Amino acid sequence: MTPHFHFQVRIRERYKLLLLLGLGAAGGAVFIRQAGLDMEEQIISGGSAFLAALAQSGGEGEELFIRLLWGRAWLPAVFVALSFTALGLASLYLFWVYLGFAMTTTFWAAMASYGWRGPFYFWGLLFPQYLAYAPAFLLIYVGCAQWNRFRRDRRIPSKGRWIGLPQFRLFVLRIVLGTGLYLFGIYMESYWNPWILQKFFIKT
Repeated sequence: MTPHFHFQVRIRERYKLLLLLGLGAAGGAVFIRQAGLDMEEQIISGGSAFLAALAQSGGEGEELFIRLLWGRAWLPAVFVALSFTALGLASLYLFWVYLGFAMTTTFWAAMASYGWRGPFYFWGLLFPQYLAYAPAFLLIYVGCAQWNRFRRDRRIPSKGRWIGLPQFRLFVLRIVLGTGLYLFGIYMESYWNPWILQKFFIKT
């Protein structure tokens, strides 16, 4: 008899996310390398204009909240909807790749615009809303990913028979908690983050 060898490699979820973030960061580094001086000049002028607009935007927290809400509400909705399809895991993985890319290019933009002060501006742009966004993304990701795998492995009929399953209740709980944190992050980004930027970073 010919021996058969079967290798099954399972990457722990946290390592998988770090790998996806690393791939996105590597893509961001390649993009930065190819960007050239023209792109750097556009980044510098755009960053200065962005902070100048923030310096004159006092008192528009409610307007900013509504604008951010409309601009960001689609993300958890898309994840939840796709978790019921075969594209669920692929979309979740691509999100973490994109997040690594976006974080890398944003950090580079801050460094290109403000030199040694760039890292402080970078963290200033993320604080404090990412204290809520990070666990919200993880809760929504875990909920959608595990539900998608459960549906795929069990081949559950789509006629509502999954509604009473404990796996579905856990999925709903994670989505509700994640969405609540996500909304709180939008609130902090609308009301707290502009105040922090204007108080500590922006010189009018």
